[in-house]
Amino acid sequence: MIIAVTGSSGSIGKELVPFLEKLGHIVVKISNSVTNSDQYIFSYDDYKNGQIKFDVDILIHLASYNSKLTADNYHNEIKLTDDILNGLNSIGCKRLIFFSTSKVYGDNSYLHQEYDESSALNPSCYYSEAKKECEELILERSNNLKFNLIIFRLAPVLNKSTSSSLGKLMKIAGLGIPLLSLSAGDHNKRSFISLSNLKTVMENVTKNADRTFTNQIYNLCDDGYISLNNLLRLNKQSTIIRIPTWVSNKLLNNPYLKNILLRLYGNFVLHNEKLKTDMSVKLNATQDHYL
Repeated sequence: MIIAVTGSSGSIGKELVPFLEKLGHIVVKISNSVTNSDQYIFSYDDYKNGQIKFDVDILIHLASYNSKLTADNYHNEIKLTDDILNGLNSIGCKRLIFFSTSKVYGDNSYLHQEYDESSALNPSCYYSEAKKECEELILERSNNLKFNLIIFRLAPVLNKSTSSSLGKLMKIAGLGIPLLSLSAGDHNKRSFISLSNLKTVMENVTKNADRTFTNQIYNLCDDGYISLNNLLRLNKQSTIIRIPTWVSNKLLNNPYLKNILLRLYGNFVLHNEKLKTDMSVKLNATQDHYL
């Protein structure tokens, strides 16, 4: 099978491309990082100009501007997706996988928040708003272009290259440096997606493409949920020093720290029953396969 991947040089693409190649697929890499040494690497201009001469079975659209999006440029994300859709016919592709974000449902909250695929969408930043509009564009264009699709609403990915606040904490924990953490980190509930579960799903999708491409939207996350402190404790080198509850409460109510702490100590739980049922796939809990 020939699979094209946009964003092949990104943090997820770097993991997914060699995994797909190991499964025996030919992977056409579409990236801003182009070298002449690989006959299967192409630029976005190559793609838009019809320079890719392979008949592609599946296109995986990972590429994204991520946190670089602002009020002035967030439409670039939508334009990128539109360009990808416009090029599908030139590569003979009738199957598309789009990686959206679970943040289309909203952001972390100190309330107990749980989301399945039928939950109302409430994007709270330009990135999640752009992903929401990309989803709408893909669903609208799928009828005209006559391609089958899967949209994955991706939970935060646990990988070693993440540059998020959580990723930095995990790196520090791995160094054995003692970490101060709020007591709220023992009780909050968060959903994540491990690379091993992501790869399990992608193997299932590509192996059973005739059955899995049914124009559906799925939450892509590990089973269950985990608290921040328990996540950090999964690294055996970590030492968590809990800040007393009364100090925690003062910090959580500090207006200057509110947004930063909400990202770490808020709740955000996804349900993945629809994906597991439709694809007959078993997913593990986050704590079952820590990095």
